[in-house]
Amino acid sequence: MLSTASNSRRRHRLIIPLAACVATLGGLPAAAQEMAPHRAAYDVGLLDHGKRGEKSVGTYAYELKATCDSYIIYQRLRLEIDGGRATVVTEQQSQMTESRDGRKLEFEHRSIVGGKQSSLVKGEATLDDDGPGQSRFSEPAGQSIALPAGTQFPIAITRATVQHAKAGDGSFDALFFYGEKVKPPKAVNVLMGKVPKRLADLALPKNAGALIDGHARIYYRAGFFDAEAKAKGEQAAFEVSSLMLDNGVELYGTHEEGDGGGIEYRVTKLESLPRPHCN
Repeated sequence: MLSTASNSRRRHRLIIPLAACVATLGGLPAAAQEMAPHRAAYDVGLLDHGKRGEKSVGTYAYELKATCDSYIIYQRLRLEIDGGRATVVTEQQSQMTESRDGRKLEFEHRSIVGGKQSSLVKGEATLDDDGPGQSRFSEPAGQSIALPAGTQFPIAITRATVQHAKAGDGSFDALFFYGEKVKPPKAVNVLMGKVPKRLADLALPKNAGALIDGHARIYYRAGFFDAEAKAKGEQAAFEVSSLMLDNGVELYGTHEEGDGGGIEYRVTKLESLPRPHCN
């Protein structure tokens, strides 16, 4: 279990489900992979060097809506951490709209501690037809960063992850950007693997058959690096793991920091959302 002091100071990054990390797609037709619009809720527990504590410490809510030209993601991670003298309540909220062609992302991320907003980052990112692009931030105002060719946004990453899994790829390297900080995209190393035995009988929500039945399970682990740090052979800043379905629905995930602390989340509710009727 994390110490109460580190618990009160820790701000877990907002969870991006699925393989939040792809730089080159190897020619895979990622855009052809449709994601299932849905709403999901997860129970969250603390991790200490891979072991989950006995108590739940919060909730994670995720929603994916689809329109004829974009996908819209809503996320909320709420944690209640014992700070010794008092419980520290933190919340991270995110809204992102990504074009179906994967070339534009509008984003807004905010952190709340004790009921007061502690940070806000918002803006938009675009990729040119020949690959590279730029992200411009309206908060903090006047900031911008260059996006290298091959940078991927959340939905494009999700589609590519499914395609890599179907192709039987054991691993791949990646770049990923979703605008949570005024920093360049993260370099990521993704390892595909078999579903662990401990997750083989993962309890799934009732009345979610349409989202679950007939869909293959995909398991992976990914390490996230600053690009320069990865080139120098340094360790990952943090690692994630995920058990997802081939329609983009996530069932289980972890986020672990370099010091051994982190969170684990398990699905408790799933609900299908309407698909758009497009020409």
